[in-house]
Amino acid sequence: MRTIQDQLREKGLSASLRDTGTPSNTNVSKKSKEQLSDREWAEIMGSNRDTFRRAKGGAIRRNR
Repeated sequence: MRTIQDQLREKGLSASLRDTGTPSNTNVSKKSKEQLSDREWAEIMGSNRDTFRRAKGGAIRRNR
């Protein structure tokens, strides 16, 4: 009688322990090909958004 592991290896759904070879390096990050400008980074981070505050009368107004 075969084990489940043997059946999975036979169908190619699981790699055997002996066939692992060199381990893949998962710590390497790939560089993005797109270079963003400072203005685009500021837009992404939201630093150019309007700021609002509550005035003395209770109305919400834009902070200058």
